Amino acid sequence: MTTSFDRTARRGATLATALAAAALLAPGAHADISDGQRVAVSGADHQVGCSYTVVAVNVVGYSSGNTGAPVTFYDNGAVIDTVSVPTIGETKTTWRPSTAGSHQLTAKVDSYINTWWITPATVTVAPNTGTGSAACGLPSFSG
Repeated sequence: MTTSFDRTARRGATLATALAAAALLAPGAHADISDGQRVAVSGADHQVGCSYTVVAVNVVGYSSGNTGAPVTFYDNGAVIDTVSVPTIGETKTTWRPSTAGSHQLTAKVDSYINTWWITPATVTVAPNTGTGSAACGLPSFSG
């Protein structure tokens, strides 16, 4: 005999499973990697129109075996660029924000075995306060 408690518990478990699946399949849903892979952005005081380097940290060919796998970088869901995981070095691209406000930068790796999202970085971009490239500051030649 099935009690009303058993039916309610089963319906609750079915609903929870359906909601979890919907959340994973929803546009913009990102499953984060737990092995330290994340997006990092160069610079500080980010401004519209200035260029910054975006890096998929810990996505490298020699340690992950993903050499040549395409990595697509995104700004609030819009594609910034697609690059290949290098044999040695960082997986990176250049980002030039065109609007002020909050920007979630993330990346997706399409390896030969599976696909996964990199833990995103959130950056606040201010309006450009100057004119021309001088408003973005001078490049650093130290190193």
